[in-house]
Amino acid sequence: MLRFIFILFFIFEVSLEGYMAQSVTYYGAFPTIDCTVKLKNKWSGYSYLFSAIKPYESIEHNTYDAARFLSTYAEFGMNYDLSSVLSGTFSYVNQRSEPFGANYTNENRVFQQLTLKLPYGRFQWKQRLRFDERFIKNVHSSSTVFKHRLRYLIGGKYTLNDNIYLTGYIESFFDTKNKFKYSENWSALQIGYKINRNNAIEIGYLFTGWIRNRNDDWLNQHFLQFTWVSQFKIFKK
Repeated sequence: MLRFIFILFFIFEVSLEGYMAQSVTYYGAFPTIDCTVKLKNKWSGYSYLFSAIKPYESIEHNTYDAARFLSTYAEFGMNYDLSSVLSGTFSYVNQRSEPFGANYTNENRVFQQLTLKLPYGRFQWKQRLRFDERFIKNVHSSSTVFKHRLRYLIGGKYTLNDNIYLTGYIESFFDTKNKFKYSENWSALQIGYKINRNNAIEIGYLFTGWIRNRNDDWLNQHFLQFTWVSQFKIFKK
């Protein structure tokens, strides 16, 4: 248990190293739905949905900054179990930044990933490698840009008892189109409660940060994330 807490503390120290250099900071809410459906054999389908919400008005660099939805996100994919600890995934994503603004950005994305989960007593290590192919359209300019990037996630889950668990991760993003460049970071530390065999709720802290302009200034965002996690089978043995 102490090792798990130390590891998660280290994760957040690493993820927040650039905090003072980041020029814009938001706080908000991050409602999420995470649903997985087990299919026949080694296949499963899933959906992952969220919204990022800034619920207050502010002044940023002497400019009015409204309360608003910062982004909406919908991900749908298929998993295939390559072994008892390794799975492969192919997915489609639609993401909108400033979704209800006049100059929103619409992104269509596909990705491929490998996920490794290694159990060790009450603890489960997780590592994930993902490659994104992104088609990003700016509605104001009507231009579409193709980008790709590599993402690496490391995290874990610690079971406290039959109903309560801790979960956390750090994910680093690297642009790969023109040059290999660190460009984004997501980190989370949350507590989960199993409602029943198929459903759980998770709540906790989520940090997201990324380069927001050509000057390499960063946008720093702190969210309270609350997630409904659902897993069930369509076909029973």
